[in-house]
Amino acid sequence: MKGLVIFIGICVLFSCKTKQNSDTTVSQNNNNVIDSGITERDHPSLNIEAEIGDITQESKNVQILKSKIEGNHLNLKIGYSGGCTSHEFQFIGSSMISKSLPPIRTVRLVHLTDDTCREYIERELVVDLKQLAYKKEEGSTIKLKIQGLEGFLIYSYQ
Repeated sequence: MKGLVIFIGICVLFSCKTKQNSDTTVSQNNNNVIDSGITERDHPSLNIEAEIGDITQESKNVQILKSKIEGNHLNLKIGYSGGCTSHEFQFIGSSMISKSLPPIRTVRLVHLTDDTCREYIERELVVDLKQLAYKKEEGSTIKLKIQGLEGFLIYSYQ
């Protein structure tokens, strides 16, 4: 019995991998492996133009994490699931404008994809807002009510 325990102990000792023979190399492909073993990929920012259209069209889930207007551009940090196929985005403004000062336009970020993968992706989206201006005159101001966000963003055409 004692010999069997020693034999099993020796087998277990030699069957375990050492750090030297278990290391693998990771190729450089814009992936970062963090301590928890989760792989993070860098996703390039996307540039799109806002348009006037149907804000009721179907969209896949997308979160707006941060938003900031700089000049005629809206910088968004967005999050969504996917990772296997390409994703397209549209920033659509309603043709209807409220009668207030400044006027208010409802807008929506539409996420177009048929990707069923579940990787969570965060990326920057830069939206050219010129088509959403109240008047295409310098200083023309409009409030943008983005569906899914609290409050308004104030955009002044430049």
